[in-house]
Amino acid sequence: MKILVTGFTGKVGLQVANYLNAKDIPIVCAVRNVEKAKAKFGDEYEYVNLDFSDSSTFDNALENVDRIFLMYPPGENLLFDTFLEKAKDKGIKHITYLSLKDVQFMPFIHHYKMEKLIKSSKIPYTFVRAGYFMQNLNDFLRKEIQERQRIFVPAGKGKTSFVDTRDLAEVSALSLIDEVKHRNQIYVITGNKALDFFEVANIMTEIIGVKIEYTNPSVKEFNNYMSEIGVEEGFVNVVVGVHMPTKLGLAKGIKHDYEKVTGKKPTNIGQYIMDFKENWI
Repeated sequence: MKILVTGFTGKVGLQVANYLNAKDIPIVCAVRNVEKAKAKFGDEYEYVNLDFSDSSTFDNALENVDRIFLMYPPGENLLFDTFLEKAKDKGIKHITYLSLKDVQFMPFIHHYKMEKLIKSSKIPYTFVRAGYFMQNLNDFLRKEIQERQRIFVPAGKGKTSFVDTRDLAEVSALSLIDEVKHRNQIYVITGNKALDFFEVANIMTEIIGVKIEYTNPSVKEFNNYMSEIGVEEGFVNVVVGVHMPTKLGLAKGIKHDYEKVTGKKPTNIGQYIMDFKENWI
């Protein structure tokens, strides 16, 4: 067994690698720039060059591996159909793909198309469909929380099913370790309670000891502010899109697949904020 971990420099891929590494499972981490990855993460991991827009990197990346943790990366002209054909030719036994909760109702997004591509490849799979990342509070929401003590996203009053990416990584890793048990399964991974951002702000206030508010901007207010501070329009549109299901009341569904797979309760947002409280102070 040897697993190719894509998305290594992102929120989930790195944690999948950490989980597998801790279990002494042989892995190789796919990155676009091996030297840059070594400089940042050291020699604890084995790295291989993989660029989904460059088919010349596929053969070497797939050499001597039999399973893949697959994520959809940023970029254009991605050759996933070619990559999956090559994976099939190389005898890949299993692909675990990080997808999106409720993707089956959203044929216009890339995760929907990717799931179809993977199914049509006939490579056994596990789809891990994720709720809203708790880690977003530490990512693109962090600056506003630190500097202005506010959660500033156009999510309206809707609730969303926050999930810790550590939980996503655990389920993904388990599906790769025992691929027979998890063959052709679809797991929807959420927390155990849907919350709106007013509630999240209150929880943060209580735990970190600083008053945090959710200001509930309109999409127009959000766009105007982001433009004023120089954020790229493409990224702004992505953030608006991520929060639109919440704003429309479509993101509140809770599933219990994490508990079914692991036998444990998912991480709640209070525990997550406690674990990372220093990041917002």
